[in-house]
Amino acid sequence: MTPKAHIVALEEQRRMAMLAGDGAALRALFAADLRYGHSTGAVDTHDSLLTRLTAGEVVYRHLAFEQLVVTMNDDAAIVSGEMHATICKAGEVRQLASRYQAVWLRRGGTWQFCAFQSSKLP
Repeated sequence: MTPKAHIVALEEQRRMAMLAGDGAALRALFAADLRYGHSTGAVDTHDSLLTRLTAGEVVYRHLAFEQLVVTMNDDAAIVSGEMHATICKAGEVRQLASRYQAVWLRRGGTWQFCAFQSSKLP
């Protein structure tokens, strides 16, 4: 597997874990210093995002990552793409469409999901 294909596979693991609300899988992917910027301007940390996803505060009913482009060097990768989702939050179903950038850093030989920022699509 090429390095870029490996990063795309990690994004797929993240997507599947978010859909499943799988705390153990997310914990294995997320860096302790994760900063997750939502298109609303809200920012989650490692702990707050894990809590929201595993406690059912935010439930992904559909989640797709599309048009992924990976730019990387030996220890850093930036994934740019589009995210389309259907979520349930506070009993309300919402449709999301955004462009995003995700940052993966290799630390101690392991790739970690370290940063995310999205912007709503028009």
